[in-house]
Amino acid sequence: MPLLTAFGKTVKLVERQVFEPGRFGHFEVTAHVAEVKKCSCGHVTQASFPEGVDSHVQYGPVTQALAVYLCQYQLVPYKRASQFFMDIFGLEVSPGSICTFQEKAYNQLASTEQAIADALKVEPIAGADETGMRVAGALWWMHVLRTEKWTMYHLDPSRGHSAIESMGILLAFAGILVHDHYKAYFRYAALHALCNAHHLRELQGVVDRDCNHLAARLQRLLRLACHLSNGFRKIGMKAMPEVIYQRIASLFERTARRALAEEAEYMERVRQRLGRDKVKNTKAFNLFKRLVEFKDETLRFMTDLNIPFDNNGSERDIRNGKVKQKISGCIRSKKGAKWYCRIRSYVSSARKQGQNVFEALLIAMKNYCGHPLLGAE
Repeated sequence: MPLLTAFGKTVKLVERQVFEPGRFGHFEVTAHVAEVKKCSCGHVTQASFPEGVDSHVQYGPVTQALAVYLCQYQLVPYKRASQFFMDIFGLEVSPGSICTFQEKAYNQLASTEQAIADALKVEPIAGADETGMRVAGALWWMHVLRTEKWTMYHLDPSRGHSAIESMGILLAFAGILVHDHYKAYFRYAALHALCNAHHLRELQGVVDRDCNHLAARLQRLLRLACHLSNGFRKIGMKAMPEVIYQRIASLFERTARRALAEEAEYMERVRQRLGRDKVKNTKAFNLFKRLVEFKDETLRFMTDLNIPFDNNGSERDIRNGKVKQKISGCIRSKKGAKWYCRIRSYVSSARKQGQNVFEALLIAMKNYCGHPLLGAE
């Protein structure tokens, strides 16, 4: 029956909730006691400790996983992570210990890194990108190879073939590789698809700089092709109808060739005016030439609707390197670069597969080996 109060009948109850973590300055200590016995013959026998309990005093896997989570996922420097443990838990964890935890995670995930590499080799479509990072005071290059399920990072002093091949994936990769037209990728046997987000930005630069109407027309054709591809994908089609593809591809090629010819005429006039044997190619000329020569790679997303229009997925995956550099500064050692790439590959792949990042790292910090990201210890 309805509740009655001094003000009348209660019509409903309104609830508000406040969530708080556990109290500050609190941590648990688990003591393991092993019984030692001596038999009548004088032989002394000691009971064994649980697996992983090797020192008289040590940090548990939760503390280790949290330290790796802070430094490798949240990109917190070691000293600030040490201060976090003191402020929140009242637990003194030195930066040196935190460094040791990173090395342990790196060693534990050796088989995981190989499993990720093997999975990427057989993927039908993958994206690749690279960006500069500071390692040990020098310019290195961070390479990424990724899909919607897997991510592999690699830091190397080189940007070119030696770095790509040291990843050990593209030499055996036979799928479709999406990238930003970095020429080193064309050395490998994969089919290639080019990032059209880059093409749209470069075309916009030509429009803003030269008021080039043909560049604007190429932009509209690319956007139309993207819009149509998204529509056909939503209704379950695997490829754009051939008649539509041929029409757009024909218009695109004719427009690009016309733009290239006009830019070549402009460069010839400049050469004659300056009285030189040759002049440097303009950015617009190089762009139009690339769109003509690599028309099939530019429009490949229309022939297979599983191919993305752009390479933004790779750029999102590689952005964490720039964020780390902004927050923590450069990576101070080559060893630290290896730690970062292997652990970050595991973390990124775990997140893509719907795993809780901290729980995935907790699994890694225990005596874990084998295939990653299955949620089993």
